[in-house]
Amino acid sequence: LIQLTWLSQIGFVYDRESFALRDQFAYLTEGWGLTHDGNRLIMSDGTSVLYFLDPKSFAETGQLQVHDDRGPVTRLNELEWIDGEIFANIWRTDYIARISPQSGRVTGWIFLGDLLSAEDRPRLPDAVLNGIAYDPATKRLFVTGKLWPKLFEIKLIEQKD
Repeated sequence: LIQLTWLSQIGFVYDRESFALRDQFAYLTEGWGLTHDGNRLIMSDGTSVLYFLDPKSFAETGQLQVHDDRGPVTRLNELEWIDGEIFANIWRTDYIARISPQSGRVTGWIFLGDLLSAEDRPRLPDAVLNGIAYDPATKRLFVTGKLWPKLFEIKLIEQKD
C-alpha cells in the first residue's frame, strides 16, 4: 500500500495487513496519483507528464508526455491501470482520459458530468470527480469524487463519432 504526499515530495509504503509503515521514499514533483501496470509504478503530478518508477527502489525509470489532438493534456490526477491503458481523471473536470502507455496519446474521453445529480453534488470547489477503481478479476469499474456522497459502478460503452 503506497501513499503519496501532495506537496512534501515523500511517499510512504505501508504493510497491507497491519498498515504499519514499512518504508518511505522521495520524489521530485508533487504527488497527485499513482497506479501500476504489474511491472512499474505510474505517478502523476498534476502536469501533462506521467512518471514511471521502479516498484522496489522507487527510482524514476521514464516519463510519458500525455497529449491529444490539441496538444499536452494537463492536470492529470487520479490514475488507474485498466486492461492495458492508463485512465486519468482530469482535475476539476468531469472527464477521465484513456491514455496509451506506449505513446502518451489520449485514445478516448469518458464524460461523467451527468453521473451525480445536482441535489447530490456538494457545492464546494473541492467536490470534484477524483476516484477511479477497477477490479480486473470481475472487470468492474467504480468512480467517485472528493466529498461525493456516492460511489458509482459504471460500464463503458464505446461511442463512435
